[in-house]
Amino acid sequence: MKPIEIGAFLPIAQNGFALSSNSNPYPPSFAELRDISRLSEEVGLDYIFSMSKWRGFGGATHYWDASFESFSLMAALAASTERVDLYATINPLLFHPAAFAKMAATIDHASNGRLGINLITGATIDEYAQMGILPENYDQQRYRYATEWIEVVKRLWSEAAVDHYGEFFRLEACVSEPKPLRKPFPKLVCAASSEEGLRFTATHADMSFISSRDIDTIKRRSRQGKALAGELGKSIKTAVPLFLVLGETQADADAYQEFLIEGADVDALRNMGQAQTAQSRKGAQEHGAQRLADSRQIYGGLPVVGPAERIAEVISDLAEDGDVDSFLLLFADFRQGLQMFGDRVMPLLGRSVG
Repeated sequence: MKPIEIGAFLPIAQNGFALSSNSNPYPPSFAELRDISRLSEEVGLDYIFSMSKWRGFGGATHYWDASFESFSLMAALAASTERVDLYATINPLLFHPAAFAKMAATIDHASNGRLGINLITGATIDEYAQMGILPENYDQQRYRYATEWIEVVKRLWSEAAVDHYGEFFRLEACVSEPKPLRKPFPKLVCAASSEEGLRFTATHADMSFISSRDIDTIKRRSRQGKALAGELGKSIKTAVPLFLVLGETQADADAYQEFLIEGADVDALRNMGQAQTAQSRKGAQEHGAQRLADSRQIYGGLPVVGPAERIAEVISDLAEDGDVDSFLLLFADFRQGLQMFGDRVMPLLGRSVG
């Protein structure tokens, strides 16, 4: 199998990634996230990743109602880890590019060049509307805004001083020192499903995250993103989030999945579905409609249910037939799931532990 990267999607928000009362509740805890991050290193993963979430979806589990801020968390985890890359999530709305450029360079130095950045434009706009920071007509111009923002950031990371007079930002002989250690820039990833979003990702990012519950759709989008990048004269990697329900046998894994589904937080599922269908973006609307139609869709990412052999089979198929380069792992219980993944799945993938 071709070389792949494997990461852990840290449960930084209430109840993690399963909308179920039978999942680990994961109230925000730095000690817990530190231990999960260190375990990720011990079992041989390549990176850890944290999302940005400013408003949850309620329900019996208070799903994502409480969460840590991504960049602050990853800065702290830089001092608690030694090897894994650290991907933090940012929406350009939250920080002026000059402030962000220095923040990112600081964390990159603190981690000895391990910082990666996940750039988002906002899956649910009400997270940012509640702050009163949305520019007029932002939903229609979000990628113009993000394009100008990241172009300014990259200039600040590479030029001695920046003059910029754009649609959204104005800088005059603006300096940002020191520059990041990682050259030419910290790794940049982006998740998008619209044509505009895919073009933005192919143009500006190093890796595209693909989220779908359908394996054939993942393969098609992976090839599509790479082809688009090729048309622009560059290459790009693709990554897929996987929600793993591991068991000793298929029957064990199936039973564990049913246990999680029995505890489905139907109110949180409804609230998330309604929030997504209210967005203007087609991808968000589709995800929301699926959740409103099926109360079993309690997972984030592509659910893969089975023993180690089944997990390895799906990863290998996506890597080879879909040309996927990276896999971001989610679990209902991260300590148990990561340990089992390291012990059982990593050897099947030809990866060593630690």
